[in-house]
Amino acid sequence: MISKKGVFLSGAILALIVLGGLFTIFYFVENNIDASGEYKTFSSCQELKSFLKENEQGSYFGNGFIRTQTLAAGMEKSLDTAQNIPESSSTDYSETNIQVEGVDEADIVKTDGNYIYVVSGKKLFILDAYPPENAKIISEIDFDGAPQELFVNGNKLIVFGQDYVQYSPMIREDAVKIAGEISPIPPMPPTHKMFLKVYNLEDKEDPKIVRNMSMDGYYFDSRMIGDYVYVIVNQYIYDYTNPVIPKIYSGDTSKSACNCPEVHYFNIPDSSYKFTTIVAVDTQNDEQEISSEVYLMGGTQNIYVSRDNVYVTYTNRLPMQSYRERMIEEVISPLVSMEARFEMDKIMSSNQTIYDKWRNVQGVLEKYFNGLSAEEKDALEKKAEQRMEEFEKEISKDMEKTIIHKIGISKNEIEYRGRGEVPGVVLNQFSMDENNGYFRIATTTGSWRSENYNHVYILDKNLNIVGKLEDLAKGEMIKSARFIGDRCYLVTFERTDPLFVIGLKDPENPKILGELKISGYSAYLHPYDENHLIGIGKEAEESKWGVRETGVKLALFDVSDVENPEQISKFVIDGNWAYTEVMNDHKAFLFDKDKELLVIPVSVNKVIMDTYITTQGAYVFSVNLDDGFELKGIVEHEKKSGENQKYYYRGNYVRRSLYIDNTLYTVSNSLVKMNDLNDLKEINEVELK
Repeated sequence: MISKKGVFLSGAILALIVLGGLFTIFYFVENNIDASGEYKTFSSCQELKSFLKENEQGSYFGNGFIRTQTLAAGMEKSLDTAQNIPESSSTDYSETNIQVEGVDEADIVKTDGNYIYVVSGKKLFILDAYPPENAKIISEIDFDGAPQELFVNGNKLIVFGQDYVQYSPMIREDAVKIAGEISPIPPMPPTHKMFLKVYNLEDKEDPKIVRNMSMDGYYFDSRMIGDYVYVIVNQYIYDYTNPVIPKIYSGDTSKSACNCPEVHYFNIPDSSYKFTTIVAVDTQNDEQEISSEVYLMGGTQNIYVSRDNVYVTYTNRLPMQSYRERMIEEVISPLVSMEARFEMDKIMSSNQTIYDKWRNVQGVLEKYFNGLSAEEKDALEKKAEQRMEEFEKEISKDMEKTIIHKIGISKNEIEYRGRGEVPGVVLNQFSMDENNGYFRIATTTGSWRSENYNHVYILDKNLNIVGKLEDLAKGEMIKSARFIGDRCYLVTFERTDPLFVIGLKDPENPKILGELKISGYSAYLHPYDENHLIGIGKEAEESKWGVRETGVKLALFDVSDVENPEQISKFVIDGNWAYTEVMNDHKAFLFDKDKELLVIPVSVNKVIMDTYITTQGAYVFSVNLDDGFELKGIVEHEKKSGENQKYYYRGNYVRRSLYIDNTLYTVSNSLVKMNDLNDLKEINEVELK
């Protein structure tokens, strides 16, 4: 019988040899970038192409081999946009739930207190919604593409969406004429175009389009500050040898969003370069030229926008080459003989290809290991395992880093202001904040090889780290974060839900003020007032299989005593598969403290007598500090299919809730329903079709 130790190597040596095998499969490209992070501008399109061709960076940890096309979602609302509300409209109505006061964010539903604007399918509906008894659709706008979000600014309607264009491959005969020989012509990748359309709403029964533009790439996100809309567009690069430079199309004309000399870049290695374009549009002046700036960077994953700055963030992963070189230097070399170390150093400093280097290093290690006695192998394995644990913790803060680009905005001006980086990965926009010139951010580090840790970093106006609080909640991940004034509230989760209250009054010395451990977790935190928070997430319980998430949980936290935060109320909506969209989209959350009103959409799946039953609707709560949460009722958008039966499909799922005066409006893809806020009696409904 052959001992496993005689065949397989554990710890660091095993890791190196196994990873070495991976490099026989994946092609690794050396990058030639001087990684100083300097902000530069390409002098020509050829320089841009050469940069991409020479510096595409393969990465086992990243997406250098398969370029992902995942789009993040989410953002904010505005309190200072022009309203121009008709005299007959209500002055008491809800607005989109936002993160930053004065910074509006697009959504699928908007209201101005009299009309409701709804994106559904390939249409946009305008409803005369007030008074509710007379609510009706007064106009529809059809789109060739897919409308996604909208803004309303006075008498202007701004709509964002996506068009999809598939170019056909060149026919073979024409290809042969051009190429001069018979060769396979691969199909061209699909081209995605986002569109932005501005409509004049002076006559809401007949909106007139006054600006129609599109741009190569994916609509990522947008904000509106005053009369200006700022749009972020991502353009994936499918062919590094011949990249498609983003163009802006207006009517029948098109122009490069940046003629090549205006493509900005940073000489930093990255596993997946993309074009990120920021566009500024004056919504009130139809003749104002659109401003834009294009940056070649890693794919945008999250953004945070203040009144003055856009912070674009994405994850940059440590290249496999760097990881392995550090492992050899810090883990392997100290454990092997001087002779083996000399041979490895000689190989690594040679002009061999990356593939040959790792293959030859692997051979040296195999030879060294096989020459040891059984006792020596045991001792080496123990040392290697111990050192690898230490190494993984040390390197975890370098494995994944969040790159932060700060871009100033002021009306139609867009100005690059700086770059910074912090260890770890950002969860979403609420993990970031700007306050008194400082940028605050919460991240998580860790991977399948090492424990998770959580961190808070504070950066100055130049994006240099000036304060940090690291290594919180070992083994857990951030589930939600919220920066409010000089505090950060952080929720992590593995078996219980620690709510950390972190003091940021001294930016250079952030510290934990208090901590609360309860079951479940909050995936979204919302301020109730200065000293109280609402949390929306999942309840959880221990089982013999570990921790099991159960129903949707609403929690009310008292943080007036920062050293001893407490949960003063909770409400659980039972159901093993209960879910609320608020956990991933804060715009589905409706809250008004003065009205003691909280509304969230919830879907609950249950199995009763071998029958799978789904219910979904807007759960309407009253909430205050004395009584906590009280369920007033559920507004459902079900369709009837026989007596006492109902069924659901996605078109019936309530997505948004809003109020105008004393009427609650709930919106799904197929229906707008109106109910009295006091007793939830149905007033009216309007079908979207």
